Amino acid sequence: MTKWIDDFLALAKYKNFSTAAESIYISQSALSKHIKAIENELGIVLFIRSNTKAELTEAGNVYLEYALNIRKCTQDLRTKLEKFGTSCYVTELTVGTIPCLAESGIMQLLLNFQEKFGNYSIQIVEDDQSNLIKMLSQQEIDAAICRTDLMNDSEYDTVSLVSDEMVMICSKNVFPFEQGSEIDLNGFKFDNIYTIAKESDIYRLTKKQLYDIGYTGSIAGTFPRHMMLLSFLSQKGGCAILPRQLANLQMFPNLTYYRIRDSVKTNIGFAKLSSNCINPQLVDKSNMLYEYLKEQKELMPES
Repeated sequence: MTKWIDDFLALAKYKNFSTAAESIYISQSALSKHIKAIENELGIVLFIRSNTKAELTEAGNVYLEYALNIRKCTQDLRTKLEKFGTSCYVTELTVGTIPCLAESGIMQLLLNFQEKFGNYSIQIVEDDQSNLIKMLSQQEIDAAICRTDLMNDSEYDTVSLVSDEMVMICSKNVFPFEQGSEIDLNGFKFDNIYTIAKESDIYRLTKKQLYDIGYTGSIAGTFPRHMMLLSFLSQKGGCAILPRQLANLQMFPNLTYYRIRDSVKTNIGFAKLSSNCINPQLVDKSNMLYEYLKEQKELMPES
């Protein structure tokens, strides 16, 4: 009931979805979802909507009085608790991530953060890059673990944590080399090559890698998740171009991976909305995690 108080108060003030959304730095569609979520939880209609206006209903005016009190009480409570330290209340962070946390080692960094700052609780949501960016821009998540080299620097604050590169995964009998050996794929004739779904960042990286090695054929098929793809390769054969961080083959002993000469590189890291894009009246909850990861990055050995 109290999650989207600022959204409700903005719409009550401006009486227009577009103007209200702009005032709190979120999209109009996100504001509409948040207001609908409040109404669904309360079981009442708070606004009478028209093409240009959103007027409070009688119930909405009652809720407005309580919403203003809730926000004031929350601000007063935090002020009074400051003298006891920040550990007196829990800050919930929702962090979206591409499927890479365990493989990249970033999960351990998040666990270390949560252990050091016990007043932070991190909730993980997994999705592909394009959906995460959408959710981040609409403030449906507080931050994202994603491929930071694919982000717009002016819109996001980022910390690159792990370097990654595209590799080829296939059956061990395709090449007479040890796992992890570097191979030259220029001119190589693939029988069947697979990767992750077309809407994913990995699909775009795969296409770039194939272009760079002069491959002009088509991709034989795509899979929604890399574990499904690896299982398919293990049973049916073929090759896959995937990021090295996803080449965890312990469950597939008949598969191996090879580094690609002149491979496409990518970075995995932390991203949050830039301070310039966030309503200065709202608390940037993800800033503590951002600063912590920046410190950890400085302590990491150069790769």
